[in-house]
Amino acid sequence: MKNVTVNPVLTFKKRLSFFLGAAIAISAMLQSTPAAAGESAATRPSVFDAAPYLEVGYTADYLTTHAPDWNSKYVRACLPLKAFGLLTVQGEDVDRFGLSDQTIGASYAYPFPIGVMTLGGSYASDPDFLAKNAFGLVWNGKLPEGFGYTLGAEQRQYKSAKTNIESLGVEKNAGELRIAYTAILSSIDHSRSELAHRVQAQWISAGNSRLGVTYAFGIEPEVVYQNSLSSIKTNFLQLDALFWPVKRVGVVAAYWHGMAGDYYQRNGGQLGLRIIL
Repeated sequence: MKNVTVNPVLTFKKRLSFFLGAAIAISAMLQSTPAAAGESAATRPSVFDAAPYLEVGYTADYLTTHAPDWNSKYVRACLPLKAFGLLTVQGEDVDRFGLSDQTIGASYAYPFPIGVMTLGGSYASDPDFLAKNAFGLVWNGKLPEGFGYTLGAEQRQYKSAKTNIESLGVEKNAGELRIAYTAILSSIDHSRSELAHRVQAQWISAGNSRLGVTYAFGIEPEVVYQNSLSSIKTNFLQLDALFWPVKRVGVVAAYWHGMAGDYYQRNGGQLGLRIIL
């Protein structure tokens, strides 16, 4: 795959400011057109007015090599604040490579008439394979006729290196269906940037049941062993669902297959309970 070179003079922070400024400017311009007049008067996404919930779950990955299998346990709390935003907090205990890391993270999303801005970060104390800390910003802009776009930038600090990840995506919402494509540029320290792609299709019912499929491929940073970070060719396919067997208790489920270059393949899944508070 052809490499993409990023101007080293334009630092990560400058690129982040440029992306977010461009996102807001483009959305403002498009919202001022007659075709977008109705869209600008629309209410904020329904997730900001939903009930708070608590989710607990477990994931497992079975590696095709002779390495120990992976697993994780997580707990997530989501607090919608209506016009004041959306706060999410998550803690996770992760076992990989025969080692265990713990991380805690949070994100805050705020709705604007022209889109949603999300700020997020995480921290892990003395990790062996997770990022020690991460920080990112994402802008989800609205476009006319059910289209939208995403601009994002994230920086992750590992023990051995630092990664910069930037993304540009487009999506189409048609009733209960959503289709999205995202291009992802990533680099390790000051290395040349590599390109990956992600394609998603999702069905979301009026009752918030969901079915989705995600396919990702390209070259991305991966921790291939303890404190060993490399840009490698990856392929990832996931099927996921959220359904509600009872009114206030939902079941989150997923199945995936991933390939990390010549290092390993993994088959995994997720099972969780989402409880409306």
